[in-house]
Amino acid sequence: MKPTPVFKNPGAKLQDLLRFDSGTPVLTAEDWRRRRLELIKPLQDICYGPMPPTPEGRPRVVTTKPGKGAFRNAPSATHARLVTFPFADSDYGILLDLYTPIKADSESPTPVVICGDGCWQRVTPEFAELVTGRGYALCVFDRTTVSPDIGESHEAVRGSVLGRRHPELEFGAIAGWAWGFSRVLDAIQEIKGLDASRVAVCGHSRGGKAALLAGAFDERFATVFPNGSGSGGSGSWLLQAQGAEPLEVITRVFPSWFTPGFAAYARRETELPFDSHYLKALCAPRPVVSTEALGDLWANPAGACVTHAAAREVYRFLGGRDAHAGMHFRNGGHEHGIPDWTAMLDYCDWHYFGKPLPWDPLYTPFAL
Repeated sequence: MKPTPVFKNPGAKLQDLLRFDSGTPVLTAEDWRRRRLELIKPLQDICYGPMPPTPEGRPRVVTTKPGKGAFRNAPSATHARLVTFPFADSDYGILLDLYTPIKADSESPTPVVICGDGCWQRVTPEFAELVTGRGYALCVFDRTTVSPDIGESHEAVRGSVLGRRHPELEFGAIAGWAWGFSRVLDAIQEIKGLDASRVAVCGHSRGGKAALLAGAFDERFATVFPNGSGSGGSGSWLLQAQGAEPLEVITRVFPSWFTPGFAAYARRETELPFDSHYLKALCAPRPVVSTEALGDLWANPAGACVTHAAAREVYRFLGGRDAHAGMHFRNGGHEHGIPDWTAMLDYCDWHYFGKPLPWDPLYTPFAL
């Protein structure tokens, strides 16, 4: 029997995604493009801050050393260390580790998985071999080289290269990290042999928040995979199940992740004019798949289920499939392990290449 989650604010109602702020219903695809802008506005104004603009011109991508890498003897991949320079007038660069599968059919471009968790050293040779062994390239970067992860210091974000270039924008670190994902995608578009039309973005915990925001705001990402992303990610602000991280805690411990004023909503979550279903709806009709652990109550997997279900209304409206707003659950706690990466690759195989999907993306372990 499925458990029924107990929510902090059981009467809270998610905002209607298919109705303009004026109350007028969204009826056409053109309406949705305008409604999409309405969804973005409060996310930027209240929560994450304004997304820094895309740099002008194409990035310069260079190799910094021969492709030797941590698993140079592995049969499935080659490794290259690259630097992408997003600004034409600056020597600021983002370091990338690119693991590319060795394929017999070199004519076919390779789909890519981008992960920003290089700062945590969670992407080991085991993960890289898993990805490349399934026929995907893996691009790993350290998102904290874009915006520092100093939880209590807005000044650190302001003092970063990106912050100094845009002193007029009060964005938090999550928005800076999301901008970094997009700059890595810019670099992918410059690399021969990679399929920039089939790029998945993923991350764990705070990295999952950034991956989801990147996928929501940058429509070039083909698939979006936040893992254990919780508050500020796939979890719900309005519907916090027992044990979930409240807004009061995350904005006290990690204020620099958000706008300086976001903490004003501590203990006032029901007054927020948005929830995470906004982020998920902004991904539509592209797939967004949240991978969750049943023991990771802090990340609020039950609330993520509710907001995912709400976002599916937009997928249906746009002619997409419910399974494109999918979820994968496993036992265990707060980690980004082989089962989560395998589920992501299973889904990519199904979505990109029509292979059978060995798990149900519409399954929920909760009675909702």
